[in-house]
Amino acid sequence: MDAATMMMLIAETILVWAILTAIQFPLRKEEHRVVRSIVFLLKLILIPAVAVLFVAIEWPITYTHGDILCAIYIALIGDVVASIIEYFVRRTMAWIDAGGELRHKFDYRVGVSIGLVACIAMLAFATVNAETVRVDTHEWQADGLQQEHTFAFAADLHAGSSMSMDALRDFCRQVNDSEAEFLILGGDVTDENTSYREMIETYSILSTVRIPVYFVYGNHDRQPGADIVGGRTYSDEQLMGAIDGAGIILLTDDYVQVASDLVLLGREDISVGDARKGWSELVNPYSGALIVADHQPFDKDQLEIEKSALQLSGHMHGAQLWPLGFFYGLLGFPTYGEYDYPGTRLYVTPGVSGWAPLLRTEAHSGWDLITLHPEVQ
Repeated sequence: MDAATMMMLIAETILVWAILTAIQFPLRKEEHRVVRSIVFLLKLILIPAVAVLFVAIEWPITYTHGDILCAIYIALIGDVVASIIEYFVRRTMAWIDAGGELRHKFDYRVGVSIGLVACIAMLAFATVNAETVRVDTHEWQADGLQQEHTFAFAADLHAGSSMSMDALRDFCRQVNDSEAEFLILGGDVTDENTSYREMIETYSILSTVRIPVYFVYGNHDRQPGADIVGGRTYSDEQLMGAIDGAGIILLTDDYVQVASDLVLLGREDISVGDARKGWSELVNPYSGALIVADHQPFDKDQLEIEKSALQLSGHMHGAQLWPLGFFYGLLGFPTYGEYDYPGTRLYVTPGVSGWAPLLRTEAHSGWDLITLHPEVQ
């Protein structure tokens, strides 16, 4: 996040927090316990509601004024933290006072100050957690391998949107410095907020990766929601030309032999509907262990019937904003990490970036270095 965006987000967060504080001003001065409890519960409900609006729903405000939603989200968390601290301070004061009755009123100005500090602290944590890109390493066994293979997997870069070109260059340097034999890009390299110039620059930078690069589309690369932000900035043909010009191999329901004993299937994204082939329509002409790259981890039929060593997915951004990970789990959505299915092992990466402006209060940003070993007999 650049300095100007950050300063704007700080200003908007403080403004929203100030409005929340002003609305609750009468409650902070008086002991309206029941009303305070109701307001507290309402704020708790609003936190995941705003997070869902920002991350999970395609609507105009998300694209055009996502910073406002972020400011509301952070301000609500700060205010809730302040309310919790204030509650325990009040109860402690009541316990200390003779007879357990509160004789010394809590200075509401202290609670207001706590709220402001909590907002700034949460915003700082969310920013650092989002912009500190970690490399997670994994080791799994795969039936059909004759030798060990190490490769890189990354998804959800959202370059030109929430990921800067400097951050993209740093990512490419990290991949080049790793021991990876090849890189799999799991979709959403760009999105609706990426300009034509940024898209061209993105693939120019990715061309500096010195190992083979394989790419599957995500639900944003071809800008399906562009009408919300004034129309597409590049065509499918221009995108494919940039991908091809960078020397990247695009896979849309295609198999490719990435090593003598290792095969990669790159799936068309599930968002295209009938244009995506069913599992029974796919024929693997190669031999060896099979990896499936599929941007979204939602095709349960595929996960239950495919006989692959590993499926790699992204899309979920590690839930990005708390407490979405909890609710996704209740709904049975794989969000981040390793999941076992009857036909395969699924791994969902947290994503290199996320939805702009880039904040994370759930899983960290990152990409993965994966080593597959021959299965021990």
